[in-house]
Amino acid sequence: METLTAGLLGFGSRRLAGRCESCGDAVCETCLSTQVLDATDFRARAGTSAQAGVQVKGRVCRSCLWDVLMDRGETPPFPAPRGQRERARRTARESCTHGDVKPCMAFCPTCGDEVSWKSEHGNPSCEACGAPSHRDFNCCWACGESFEEENAPRPVARGYRLDFDCDAPECTGKLAWLMPFCPWCGEEKHWEHEGSLECDECEVRLDQGWAFCVRCGEEAPLPDDCPRCGVGLEEAASAARCERCHHVVCGDCCDVRVVTQDGGEAQERLLCAGCAEGFDPVGEEEAPRPRDEAREGPPEEPEEPAEPPAETPPTAWEVLGVSPGAPLPDVKRAYLALVAQYHPDKVAQLGPKLQALAQEETRRIIEAWEQVRKQSRP
Repeated sequence: METLTAGLLGFGSRRLAGRCESCGDAVCETCLSTQVLDATDFRARAGTSAQAGVQVKGRVCRSCLWDVLMDRGETPPFPAPRGQRERARRTARESCTHGDVKPCMAFCPTCGDEVSWKSEHGNPSCEACGAPSHRDFNCCWACGESFEEENAPRPVARGYRLDFDCDAPECTGKLAWLMPFCPWCGEEKHWEHEGSLECDECEVRLDQGWAFCVRCGEEAPLPDDCPRCGVGLEEAASAARCERCHHVVCGDCCDVRVVTQDGGEAQERLLCAGCAEGFDPVGEEEAPRPRDEAREGPPEEPEEPAEPPAETPPTAWEVLGVSPGAPLPDVKRAYLALVAQYHPDKVAQLGPKLQALAQEETRRIIEAWEQVRKQSRP
């Protein structure tokens, strides 16, 4: 959220308008939404006053509204609020169990929290940085500090899985994935991983399923294309991270599925097309059971499939992404935000077909705004 400061001589100041009914944060009037949403859509947060089945109106901050719309697979009609990334990162930290952390990682690749390692199996620690080490290592794998020893390299060190050969001259030691330094000769390593991302902060190679850099904790950049269908994520209407493989995919390649946990409890999970195979989709009708072979009488003739109902064109309110009867200033802000998304400068690098689609969408948005504006006149 944006930090509020006192205005100069009364100009430009904003006052807190109240607390969000979902997260409990105190926000200004600009960050409160008037859109009507079912309270069951909101994620469970500490301090929430929303109850299941209760309509919440006018008391929801834009950060919570952004989360709800993204979870639904919809494109919010306004830019991401300031502080949205930090809030998502804080939520990930609170629920993360560091299950994807390996012994050579300095930060959790899921939540970005720094991970402190302790020596195991009676092994010593590095005197320079305190990282866990091994009595046969000549240098620290975390900071590269030399131990002034000349131990012979071994393929296996107790407590460490060393699967990679050191490429330094005259070094026959082995090291684990993503160790920044060879524990035998201390030479710095630059890992190359095909199809991976590169951290913008420290330029280390990252796996596409990691949300944070394992070296510096900086948030990992988003991939350019969906790993499932190859469509550009910038062109996709929405995107989400699969809760199983952690890859970021477009909205068409992910769906909510019912997954049975080890204890037999069914739970809804957001999964990509690859991880969703074998799980039941949420909201889909149960498949018809096979006909009993022992049933007497002639077989029933299959019914002809009914023609799909004609799609109803969206209303002007639906085009603008606001609820019917919303105040005109809120509708205007939504209209300006949508028009800005399809500005010619935003689609100049796209192909002619996509530019034509952007022009058509801009026309629909303008017509919807004119219709709502005329209906709102006294």
